[in-house]
Amino acid sequence: MPWTVADDGCEIYYEVHGDGPTVVFASGFMGITEIWQEQIKALSGSYRCVAFDNRGAGRSEKPLPRVAYGVERHARDLLAVLEAAGVTDKVVIVGHSMGGNTASTFYLAHPDRVAGIVYVGSYVSGNQIRDVGNTLEKIKQAVRTADGRVSFYEAVGLPRHIAMESAKWPLYAVLGNAESFMAFDMSDRIGEITVPCLILHGDRDIVSPLDPCGLGLQSGLPNARLEVFDDVNHCPMVEAPDRANALIADFLKQAFANSNS
Repeated sequence: MPWTVADDGCEIYYEVHGDGPTVVFASGFMGITEIWQEQIKALSGSYRCVAFDNRGAGRSEKPLPRVAYGVERHARDLLAVLEAAGVTDKVVIVGHSMGGNTASTFYLAHPDRVAGIVYVGSYVSGNQIRDVGNTLEKIKQAVRTADGRVSFYEAVGLPRHIAMESAKWPLYAVLGNAESFMAFDMSDRIGEITVPCLILHGDRDIVSPLDPCGLGLQSGLPNARLEVFDDVNHCPMVEAPDRANALIADFLKQAFANSNS
């Protein structure tokens, strides 16, 4: 079945495509598997691609209260998905925005299960987002209506048919996830993430700007390479899928080869 139950009873929707070494896709504030369609299509011929809808989004459960949300919760949900899918080998996690936080948190809890991390439009701390003017209150105001949510997601680089999915989600779940990604801060632990990392970041990112977010990841991670996407907003995997796919595929070869050596 494409659902599993997390340790707090929340039902999480997930998909598995292909076979081979495992790549896990962790979504961010737009928390659905659809944002990874082009990557799954390109990579599932050589890899087992696992993706899941975040709690509060898509086909996953949308629990009350808002404290049911948090980056740590998403990381535990990722573990539940891997266990349901029967994944026991090391994985590479590809995380978008808040999904990068999920990847970091999962690694810090289970370093022996991760061969590498790809950060897409991500950041070190929610303070970096706040300090460039994207405060929690501004984000809450932007997404408080269904129409506002669709406009928000289109503005960050997603096509309308994906952005429209957010209109189906309850406001309390959207706000719970917003509070989660703004509260995240791994400034004091980023140096502990020693696996190979790839950072994909648009130079026109309006949510988590390249400076300080992408550059902050590059300077804090001990083993990271930054690839900047010219004229790309917050979603390189959707806005420039061919380049993103090529970079991810090359990284996967190296990361899995290193983990097996």
